[in-house]
Order: sequence, then C-alpha cells, then structure tokens
Amino acid sequence: MRIICQVCKSTYNIRPESLPHRKIIAVRCKKCGNLIRFVRPLENGADAVPAPSNHRVSTVEKGPPPAASKHDPAKVRALKRKIRMCLMGFIPPIAHVVTKAHMVMSDPYAGLRDLVEAIETDQGITTHALRVANSAYYGLSGRVTSIRHASVLLGNKIMGEIIAMAGARGFLGEMLRGYGLDSEILWRHSLAVAIGSKLLAIRKSPDLEQDAFSAGLLHDAGMIMLDPHIFEKKELFDEIMGNGSHTFLQAERMTLGLDHCEVCAEMFAEWGLPKGLLKPVAHHHRPGASAGVLGYAVHMADIMARRCGYGTGVDDMLYQADKRAMAFFDLEEEEAFTGLCGEISDSVKKIAMEAGEGAA
Repeated sequence: MRIICQVCKSTYNIRPESLPHRKIIAVRCKKCGNLIRFVRPLENGADAVPAPSNHRVSTVEKGPPPAASKHDPAKVRALKRKIRMCLMGFIPPIAHVVTKAHMVMSDPYAGLRDLVEAIETDQGITTHALRVANSAYYGLSGRVTSIRHASVLLGNKIMGEIIAMAGARGFLGEMLRGYGLDSEILWRHSLAVAIGSKLLAIRKSPDLEQDAFSAGLLHDAGMIMLDPHIFEKKELFDEIMGNGSHTFLQAERMTLGLDHCEVCAEMFAEWGLPKGLLKPVAHHHRPGASAGVLGYAVHMADIMARRCGYGTGVDDMLYQADKRAMAFFDLEEEEAFTGLCGEISDSVKKIAMEAGEGAA
C-alpha cells in the first residue's frame, strides 16, 4: 500500500497487514515531519485514502522516550515480577533449541546428535526445519528427507541456523493483540533482521555471523512477553500510538515504564540463553558507542528490514539508523537501503514461500 505526504510529496510503501486495527491511521513523514492521516484500506493492494479534513488527531512533539523514572519505580519492579510470574515454569522450546543450535554453530567440531535430540521430540519444529531446508534459499528444493540427511548436505553451521529458525517460528508467529499486529508480522520481521544481521557481520567478523543471525532472530522476542500487559492498557497504548509521533518502544515506556528490549534480555538471561546474545538484544534500538559487531549489526538490520517492507507497524518510518553503525560497516545510505534490502527481501521470500507461509 502506498501513502503520500501532502506537504513534501514523499511516497512510502507500507505492508497493509502491518497496520494497526484502526479506521483512521496517522504516521509522521520522515522527511518533513508532517502528520499524514489516512483511512485504512479495506482491500490489500489499495492505495491509502487521505482522512477527512474534519478528523482531528492530536500532535505530540517528537523526542526521546520518557524515562522509566516517570513511572513509580516500585510499580515498574512489581510489573517485572508479574511478567516473570506469568512466564514462570514456561521455557519455550526456542530457548532450548537456540542454545543447542548456538553451540553447534559456534563449534565446527561439534556433533549433530545433541542438536537432533533437542528437537526430535517436537514434531512441529522438525517439520518446519525440513521445510526450510528444502527452500530455494538453501538450494535443496525437494531433496532433503530428514534432519540427519540435511546435516550431511548442508553442514552443522547451516543446520544450526535452520533449526534456530524452526524453533523460533512458533514462538514469534502469533498474533499480538496488545500491539494490534496480525500473526506472521513479527516472525517475518525477525527473519529479515536475522538475515540482515548475518550479512553485515560477515563484512567485519565472519566468525560472528551465526551469533549475529541468532541475535537478529530473537531481538524483538520481548514484544511477545509484553503483549498481554500492553493489552491490559490497550486504550492508553493506542491513544499514544494514534498521533503518529511515537514508536512502539516509546509507547511501551510511556504505558508501562519499561520496554521489550530490557524485558527480553532479562528473561533470556534467566532462561540460560548464550550471554553473547543479551547485549545486542537489550540495546538494538540504542546501540551506543561500544555496541561492537553484533550490536551494530542487529541495529542496522532492524532498520533495513523496516525499510524493505518487513517492519512491525506504522512506526517503522520513525526509526533512524545510528550514524556510528553506518560508519562501522562503511555503509552508504543507497547501499544499505537498496542493495542489502533487496537481498534481505529476496531471502525472506524464498524461505517463507517454501515453508508454506505463502508469499512474503
């Protein structure tokens, strides 16, 4: 779907399924700052229709997300305890699978037995792993009949990557009622960020490409953890998002006093996921000067995924690439948001179509 800024005439392409479930939607133009209001189209593929001029949407000055101190610290701590209690006793298969897959991908001499044993009791993960292994992305369409067969043809590193994707698929592929996101939106965004993170890591430290892939795949898992609590305050959350000036990250902090990045990193630490994944997950929106290869890779891949149509909502245009991250990878804007975006988009389509998810 295409929307056009009425002031500077900039054009944006947005995936209709990523739009929130509201009739009137407002987004901020990245170029001139104008608030673009339009009616959510009833049919996919239709261009946006400007909202009636008598429909008023309040405007809020753009700025940094409100600090958690704006909320009662005791209430924020209580909410974190509540989130832990909700997840108590629940360690999703992704935690075990990614940990095992990470070990195999990081050690070229590791055997596949432990990895196979980690997933063979979960028929859903095994089935999806075989579908991905047979995708055009890996060039083995229709040739792989078992996990062990795939390991012989592809090697442990690639199998670890495939099994990590299969494990994450069920966890990240659900509808998020609090955020107003249909199923598959977060999954495809995560897949795009994983592929982009890997491509960027190869440029600087090829030995970190698998770590980058795993970190990119899981970077937004905190949205799954926060969604029930966002849903409890959905009216406030939607009001904040309704003016087109705030990102999900900002709205989370304004609504709850914390965000999906910090919650995700803390829960991953409790679940025993590899420590090297925690920092890039915690800081992927604000990588900082000491982010390193993984932090900058996940940050840049997140921005690129949003630019090439695999974002998580109408806030996609509000996120900006950190200049230090661009410089770290020696990226020019045209290369980052055209060349690499095209490669990411093609890869997601190849994997998703063969895995039975339809056209990406």
